[in-house]
Amino acid sequence: MMRGSLLHIIGYGWLAFGAYWVGINLRRKPADTGHRDRSRPFRFAFLAITFAALFLERHRIRPLLLIIIAVLWGGVSLHWVSSGQSSRSGEFRFYRPLRLLILAVTFTLLFWDQAAKGLLGRTVLPGQAGVAAFGFLAALLGLAIALWARIHLGSYWSDRVVLRDDHQLIRAGPYAYMRHPIYSGVLLAVLGTALIVDQWRGVLAFALLFTNYAVKAKREERILADRFDQGFEEHRRGTGFLLPRFHR
Repeated sequence: MMRGSLLHIIGYGWLAFGAYWVGINLRRKPADTGHRDRSRPFRFAFLAITFAALFLERHRIRPLLLIIIAVLWGGVSLHWVSSGQSSRSGEFRFYRPLRLLILAVTFTLLFWDQAAKGLLGRTVLPGQAGVAAFGFLAALLGLAIALWARIHLGSYWSDRVVLRDDHQLIRAGPYAYMRHPIYSGVLLAVLGTALIVDQWRGVLAFALLFTNYAVKAKREERILADRFDQGFEEHRRGTGFLLPRFHR
């Protein structure tokens, strides 16, 4: 009973996280300030209205269909909020749709009960009291870390693997300890959610997203190393990849 309640609550946490993430990025000033994008208020209004409609009708929509619609909504949102000005991209053409597919599979495994088939539905840590509560706290901490990192990244955030022409190497806040704190935070939140679920489908969900972020982070590091050379090498030596490094 407690496990189901915690999973329900953290589901709302993920929902709020996604809405805030899209909202803060859509409302920021465009990278190119030479012209005003008059469509941004209409985009924000469209996303806000469709988000509210999905939220109000969530109990009438089948869970799998709701997840698919939510991922499509997220894909449109990310397309609208990503930086438009870049000097170099490290993505191949179909990488973003692939990443959205991985996100869809990840959250389907975590929140759709019908995914608990066969081995995927077996318990990972049977009889371990407190696992769900620990996972809940870990998930909240992960979401907080990701938001903290996003605030410090500021206008240099992009969903794509790109560098803007005026890009700077951010080394403040969580970036003083790890090079990819947004990914680290989201992964911790997914791991915490998987602990609440406590089934092998949660393990698979975490493994899929970890692989996705590890590949994306490596691509980002290659273009950062090319741009900032010794500056990035110094940053790399003093920080962790996905886990924090406190001693230098």
